[in-house]
Amino acid sequence: WKAMQRKVSNAPHEAHLLEKDPVEWHPHSTSCDVCVTSFRGVKRKKTMLNSQLSKKLRVIAGHTRNIRCIRKVKQLNNKSLMKKISNCKQIHLSTKTLAIDYPVDFVKSISCQICEHILADPVETTCKHLFCRVCILKCLKVMGSYCPSCRYPCFPTDLVSPVKSFLSILNNLVLRCPIKGCHEEVFLEKYCQHRSNHKGA
Repeated sequence: WKAMQRKVSNAPHEAHLLEKDPVEWHPHSTSCDVCVTSFRGVKRKKTMLNSQLSKKLRVIAGHTRNIRCIRKVKQLNNKSLMKKISNCKQIHLSTKTLAIDYPVDFVKSISCQICEHILADPVETTCKHLFCRVCILKCLKVMGSYCPSCRYPCFPTDLVSPVKSFLSILNNLVLRCPIKGCHEEVFLEKYCQHRSNHKGA
């Protein structure tokens, strides 16, 4: 170690390496942006919001909440209007006739999104929503050419039959006959035949 110190001390241009004082930075030119900013340092921006800005944000949040409430009311009014338009209580079966207590989400998936009855002659829109054929055609005629669920453009020519696997599930739903005095359990696909037997009797 002492030998190293002697060698360094003999070389005057390397003497600054052993000094204990920190080296100060001096910009090589006052016009150099890099040197001047690193010498002076960069001022940090304040992250605190002033009270006026926070008040503005509160007003915007309140306004957004009001819009959401108005939309919900409009949606409820729309649903009741669509139910009046479809007016299918007498021809379509209520989900209450299901003999088995199915999960809520499953019941929604097999229900018309207009009348909320079990899908009768189901059709699918381009946006993948399911409706009874009669209900959707009535709504398209009265309310305009858009999907009642998501307002995506929809025309009667766009309506297609759902996939066979879905139709198979739908047809195999077990229903309890709603006619008074008859509590027989029937598959949905055989319900029309069962009902006609009641009329014949």
